[in-house]
Amino acid sequence: MKFFLQLFIASFITVSYAYGEYIPYNYYQVKKDVFNSDVAAGTAVMKGKILDVNENPVAGGLVSNFDRSRFCYSDAKGNYSMVLSILDTSVFFYHQNYGEIVIWKYDFQSQHMVEINFITMEHTEVPVTVEKPVIYFYSGKELTASVSVNHPDLIFTYPVSDGNWNVAVQPDGNIQNRTDGKVYPYIFWEGESENISYVKKNNQVEGNLIESKNVIAYLENSLAALGLNQKEQTDFITYWGPRMILSDYVFVQFILDENVTEAVCDLSVTPKPESFRRVYMLFTPLESPALPFEFNQQNFSSFDRTGFTVLEWGGSELPFRKIISEI
Repeated sequence: MKFFLQLFIASFITVSYAYGEYIPYNYYQVKKDVFNSDVAAGTAVMKGKILDVNENPVAGGLVSNFDRSRFCYSDAKGNYSMVLSILDTSVFFYHQNYGEIVIWKYDFQSQHMVEINFITMEHTEVPVTVEKPVIYFYSGKELTASVSVNHPDLIFTYPVSDGNWNVAVQPDGNIQNRTDGKVYPYIFWEGESENISYVKKNNQVEGNLIESKNVIAYLENSLAALGLNQKEQTDFITYWGPRMILSDYVFVQFILDENVTEAVCDLSVTPKPESFRRVYMLFTPLESPALPFEFNQQNFSSFDRTGFTVLEWGGSELPFRKIISEI
């Protein structure tokens, strides 16, 4: 057990982001990768154990290739075994009590016996941060508006408030906060939620799989199609772009308007805007273009900016287990 604990601690990596951190809590060990004439040509046999950090077996864990055409479950002793194609390059383990372990870009060779143990620990669900929703206001003439973000777990607002603001909307696009008298370019808020996940339409996930080198162009085209102006696009891309290009691929879904209310929270503005757009992006970093589910390409429509206009954008980075949950 001491060996497992030492190896676990050595493998414990923290990736920090601007407003929090995601801590991978699991890993795997390649114990053996050898030629075996009993294995059919063009395939490899992958087997091993699923254990917790105390060397106890974990039963009922799913081990699968990415399209789930080949998969198995661990037995009461933690053992698993399955046949893979040499075209498979990535596999994952998943258990609802232990999260996921992903093996990216493994070279499965023909007629090889590969022994891999998954070592994991029980976890609790990590809340997803509702990041940087910013609210812009536009009006051809000055007007006074009240704004309420009805999120139960606000963690930061600016201008500082309890989620309710009274503002004077100015013709230049700035707002004056009636509480402190200061002028701001927009309202900023963040919160936490355990319920955010990819939205389905007709029981099908809509989104786009984007290679890292194409992320900026994809965002520029998508945000323009959604009706964001150049300033709003620049604010969005300079916040999210640096994070999205860190991985080889990202899966992206945009949630719009009333769907944001259902998936994230309600935003109330009085008087009622003549034009109102809410844009919320969900994305998951990936090291492989393979996904364990099929999806429909997502297309976008713009909106007309007439009269009193309110536009909000925000987003969340979802861990890979959110994708696995869509299987």
